[in-house]
Amino acid sequence: MGTKKRYTPEMAVDLLAVSDVQISPDGSRVAFSVAPVGHIETNPTSAIFVAPSDGSSTPVCVVGRECNNSSPRWSPNGTSIAFLSDRAKRGESQLHVVQAGGGQPLRLTGVRGGVSSPSWMPDGQALAVSVSRHGFEKRAESKSEIKVASERIRPRGLVLVPVLGGAGTPVGPEEGHVWSYAVSPDGTKVAASTSPSEDLSDSWDNVQLRIYPIQSNDIPVDIGRFSRPTDQITWSSDGNHLAFLAAKLPEAPHGCVWIVNTQTGELTALDERGMSQNWAGFEGSSLVVLSVEGQRTRLDTTDIAGKGCDRFDLPDELSRRWIRDVSLSSDGRTMAVLAEPDTAPADIWTVQDGSAATRITRINPQLENIELSNLESLNWQSTDGTSIDGWLLRPPGAEDGTNLPLVVYVHGGPSWQWGNWFHGTWHDWAHILAARGFAVLLPNPRGSTGRGGDFTAANENDLGGLDFADIMTGVDHLVERGIADPDRLGIGGWSYGGFIVAWALGKTGRFKAAIAGAAVTNWVSKIGTTDIRRMNESHFPGQLHEEPDALWERSPVRYLKDMQTPTLILHGEADPRVPVTQGLELYLGLKALGVDTEFVTYPRQKHAFHERAFQLDLLQRVCDWYERYLK
Repeated sequence: MGTKKRYTPEMAVDLLAVSDVQISPDGSRVAFSVAPVGHIETNPTSAIFVAPSDGSSTPVCVVGRECNNSSPRWSPNGTSIAFLSDRAKRGESQLHVVQAGGGQPLRLTGVRGGVSSPSWMPDGQALAVSVSRHGFEKRAESKSEIKVASERIRPRGLVLVPVLGGAGTPVGPEEGHVWSYAVSPDGTKVAASTSPSEDLSDSWDNVQLRIYPIQSNDIPVDIGRFSRPTDQITWSSDGNHLAFLAAKLPEAPHGCVWIVNTQTGELTALDERGMSQNWAGFEGSSLVVLSVEGQRTRLDTTDIAGKGCDRFDLPDELSRRWIRDVSLSSDGRTMAVLAEPDTAPADIWTVQDGSAATRITRINPQLENIELSNLESLNWQSTDGTSIDGWLLRPPGAEDGTNLPLVVYVHGGPSWQWGNWFHGTWHDWAHILAARGFAVLLPNPRGSTGRGGDFTAANENDLGGLDFADIMTGVDHLVERGIADPDRLGIGGWSYGGFIVAWALGKTGRFKAAIAGAAVTNWVSKIGTTDIRRMNESHFPGQLHEEPDALWERSPVRYLKDMQTPTLILHGEADPRVPVTQGLELYLGLKALGVDTEFVTYPRQKHAFHERAFQLDLLQRVCDWYERYLK
């Protein structure tokens, strides 16, 4: 056997990714999307595959990769699949239907602006889709290059599209923007999460969940008001209950699973039990819940009242993997999961009646000949005694006692976390840096998910405070263990992680190299220009116009005079979440001080990058920057 190769940036941008796993109603087949992690073209491309759930044959491509084909949805009888495709006009998805075995797809819509979120009606005669109200109503589109902010609002409503052809029919609500929805099992009602517009800032503490009648004059039923758009709405098979993910102030500011008795209107928050909940689905009279416990995922079953909880006994092949997606057959007997180890991207597995797992896909077989490190779980005490978790990757073959250059890579959010998944993409650098000889610390400081709402809320009004101390004590922990060389420390991060990097520049001189990706550098100007203004303000004592000094006090550029670390700044030019001017403020400030710095921007890229050439350039610059200053 030959020597295994090390992982490279080129390998990272040539990976394939599985998404949107959908098991057929009878549990016999699985449909899913496959797309390259790095897209060669400006517009993304993806394909739809179908595979038998017993693994008896390899997956078959039913819709090819020549354009963006996504969101496969099984018809109620399992004979056909609805999906979205931009084959008619790139960048504008329309509704299509194809036979489950493949064939020529039939296009059902041609709405200006495209459609999204397809869902079959229970009788299989029509589908509901989300469409721009302006496009469906055929309002005149301005031809001017002049952009008027109020005229760019494009709220989306629901429309029923007949499978056999014909004009679409509007479904409630009559106004506002629909974030998510689910049709009742009998097809007479739709539960929808709405706000006045699609502006994310307007949706903060202003999202209504209601049950609307379909083609009747019944009055909509109010379920509740939430602080962020509800997600993953699902009905029980008898239509008597709804389950969904949402955040509802003040009871659960960081989101949990909610259960609604649709007969009485009773609304119940499922007990978090010190975890973070990611998904819920009905299995007969029970609820299956996907949660993150600490730094790993788990599945539990609970009754509809939310009382009593039993851990789902997953087969060994899946219990050690990070579960990203779950799909249940109509009878709940067959489950398809998208599960990811720490040494490869996710693949699909199925479980029948709790028996041994069956692997359905092997999407990236080329990694089986690549030498990769395993994640090592870490735990340390912060400055106030709080127990903090994290992960460590060392270079392949590195022995205990080896003193290594260390890169601390801080996650975004801040309400997010590092889990035991594959950290080897344009966004997750750990495997790439480990292959180049670096140890990598992935800390989960307070503010992270996985440990319940109190821990996630623990850094509110204290961004860059104790969460930063949690990270620095993690560095101390690895230095004390003789793993990290104190003279060769680097730091990096994306989004909120980028903020921590910029914050560190003015608070410590311990780092010899820093990389700030999509970094918040000035909370005053960031909140004044972002698409999530109210969400950002919720982490501070007051709104921008009320407490500007509180935002300025936690802005990294306020402490420019103390910065001396060589810093690479990376940013997407089309980022609405953290506008590119945030990176520019830091770059011009460091440059004025004479600090070694570089500012690299990428056209068309938003908060997440999708074009292969730019992903590759980013990763090569990351490796080069750390090697320049830490080796």
